[in-house]
Amino acid sequence: MAWSATAGIPRTEAQKAIDEICAKEPLRSALVGVLAVRADGDTVVAVNHRQKLVPASNVKLLTTGMALQLLGANFRFETRLGYTGTIEDGTLHGDVYILGGGDPTTGSRSESTEAIGTTFGTWAQLLFDAGIRRIEGRILGDPRYFTDHTPQNLGWTFDDLGTYYGAGPSGLNFFENAQNFYITPGASGSAVNYRVQYPETPWMHYENHTVTGAARSSNTLYYVTSTLAPVGEIAGSFPVDRRGYTLECSNTFGAFTCAYYFHNFLRTQGVEVRGGWGDITHLGEIRTSLELGAARTPAPAVDSIRIAGSAWSAPLADIVADTNRESDNFYAEALLKVIAMHLDKTARQDDLDDASDAGLRKLGLRPDGACRQFDGSGLSRKNYVSPDFFVRFLRKMMALPVWNAFFGSLPVPGEKGTLENRFDKAPQEFKDRIHMKSGSMNGVRCFSGYILASDGDPKKTIIFSLLTNNCTASSYQATPILDSMIEAIAAEN
Repeated sequence: MAWSATAGIPRTEAQKAIDEICAKEPLRSALVGVLAVRADGDTVVAVNHRQKLVPASNVKLLTTGMALQLLGANFRFETRLGYTGTIEDGTLHGDVYILGGGDPTTGSRSESTEAIGTTFGTWAQLLFDAGIRRIEGRILGDPRYFTDHTPQNLGWTFDDLGTYYGAGPSGLNFFENAQNFYITPGASGSAVNYRVQYPETPWMHYENHTVTGAARSSNTLYYVTSTLAPVGEIAGSFPVDRRGYTLECSNTFGAFTCAYYFHNFLRTQGVEVRGGWGDITHLGEIRTSLELGAARTPAPAVDSIRIAGSAWSAPLADIVADTNRESDNFYAEALLKVIAMHLDKTARQDDLDDASDAGLRKLGLRPDGACRQFDGSGLSRKNYVSPDFFVRFLRKMMALPVWNAFFGSLPVPGEKGTLENRFDKAPQEFKDRIHMKSGSMNGVRCFSGYILASDGDPKKTIIFSLLTNNCTASSYQATPILDSMIEAIAAEN
């Protein structure tokens, strides 16, 4: 690329400022990589720009950019309603299947999603149009579209798996496969009080291994669950003097939950469903109980199910906007799985590793030695990307037909999203020029994106990536330092 030959030590004020910052704590003992390049090719800042670092949610830039280019900004997820058996006088003597197509937005709370009652109304109308007014069989959630055994990425750490941001998508999802509890303290030394908020999951058994801690102690509550059994454990400590709050966790039975809620919806519409509800396991078995040892029967092949009709998600451009602005891990993971399938691979972990590499090459980029993408969201610490590669990727996006959709998805300081409270004292003119994705986890703080020129000249747009690892300073200490680095870069245009 044009800037590679000049990416030594630029003689800019930004380079001087960032060198001075990196020479002091807390960044002196951390790992820092920075590259900032103008659209015309001039290098503004270069610090360890080829160093591969853990990028956290900056990975979503790669996932969403590839998804837009490979699938198209107008791509929509399809959910089909089908049935087996026969219809006689309005009665279906068979089962109804909700055939998921990987849509991560079903029942979610994002701006691109319609209310679940509207979605269910569309599904119900498909059954009505097929002549179904009564169902002798069951409502079955069918998540086989993705064919993976576990919805979560295998590179995630154990303490992330029970959180809402550690929920993984399957072929059929509900409420981003999240589970919310309302927590209040008990008496000091006793267990905390909890109640299930949403979704209702009457098949789950919860073990309460919590303790109410002393006043002003830390909140260390966590939740653990798995796909193996309908059991969840709430553990940790919660201070006695804290008000109640919602603990957002994961639900590993998204398809089962979706079928349950649609079953109940049909009953409110006067449709009798005599067989209850259930789902299909990754082994292709129908289960109507999640208990170990419960009877299961083989599910019919998907292509043998009669299709009543299809429902569609919002356009991909809208979903990508929600993904980047809110840093939605669930959406990003679903997008990577769909990218893999678009490239004639499976949604299983071994193919996901190859899908990103293949997708980036289709965009004309070479990830060799510069990028290893292990998941779609950046939650895995097995992701490694250099600032140089992020800049190459972001520059490539500017030349693609989906540029407007991609650029429009990026958070802006002061606007709704992950940067809403960033640069709160900066002038509006400065905020409007910053379009970037943030990423953070323990010891990791990263920013990559674009800084528009103050005079509006597109050739002066700065493409940048600022990645820091092993920085153990608190957010209170690190935020103003990192913000000053971005401000120094922005001062160059």
